[in-house]
Amino acid sequence: MSIRRVAPLLVFCGLASITVACTAAPPAVPVAEPRGATSSAAPAETTTAAPAPEPQRLRVPGMEAGTKSILKAGPRTGSMVVGEIPPGKKELWVLFRCRGQGQAEIILEPDVTMPFTCLDDVISPIMNRLDLGARKTLTVQIQAPDSVEWALRVTS
Repeated sequence: MSIRRVAPLLVFCGLASITVACTAAPPAVPVAEPRGATSSAAPAETTTAAPAPEPQRLRVPGMEAGTKSILKAGPRTGSMVVGEIPPGKKELWVLFRCRGQGQAEIILEPDVTMPFTCLDDVISPIMNRLDLGARKTLTVQIQAPDSVEWALRVTS
């Protein structure tokens, strides 16, 4: 092989190492040591698993500028009657977050039911706009198993 052929190969390998490593030579075949000899090889490196990251904390959803918080609850698990929304609020935003395996349901009695599927280890954000028009007082409650953690905010 002439120098002209080797030089481009070396240049190519040098440029390729910028983005990907060139292939190294295969490791040498280990040589058997005579009986009774001690090895001078370094001890094997032990690896430990990195601790799992802490799950993100579930918090009450934030609110948009210019809106007013009417009700909020959580974070908590299981079912709960959150409170009442008096008449006079025609447009409502229901902001809900949940985590945990199971079904959660937001109930605004007497008219509205919103079912959701919550997932294990994932915070599911939910946002619904309700145009209610003339109505009576609404009672807000959450139906959820103890396996579901949730937080709620209702704004207008």
